Amino acid sequence: MSPPGLLRLAGLLLVPVLLLAGCGSEQGGASKDPGRLPDVTLDALSGDEQLALRELRGPMVINLWASWCVPCRKELPHYQAFAEKYADQVDVVGIDFQDTRPAAARALARDTGVQYPLFSDPDGKMRAIGLPKVILLDGQGRVAHEEYVEIESVGQLERLVRKHLGGSHLEAS
Repeated sequence: MSPPGLLRLAGLLLVPVLLLAGCGSEQGGASKDPGRLPDVTLDALSGDEQLALRELRGPMVINLWASWCVPCRKELPHYQAFAEKYADQVDVVGIDFQDTRPAAARALARDTGVQYPLFSDPDGKMRAIGLPKVILLDGQGRVAHEEYVEIESVGQLERLVRKHLGGSHLEAS
């Protein structure tokens, strides 16, 4: 096969892979410690505080989302309902990933009733390959589970937390 033909074939094979990757794009490789979050500090979406990812301890649910990601827009209310139901038991944090429109992200959070802490990662320091993504942290700050998935209900989040962080964290407030 000629070089132009090989390039065309490579392009055809690459398109489905990119489409299956979700709303995001590749941002570097794996963390130096794959069981830990990257050693970066993010600004609050409101701009008034910062979050050092390596200092986080669970049990915690982290939602990577963006205002331009359609599945992310639909799942935010489920994270908020979970945060309200399990307040003081399992923390919920949202990270607005690779979103260069903070005003749109703040408006979406307001419109969907999100009140849990939200931070901004416009440069993709979290190194995700797609959105939406959920990350579960254990009490030592290690990643117990991470998955590219649209959360469609509070029950789905409850099942993930029970399976990967233990059921003792989920007694409704």
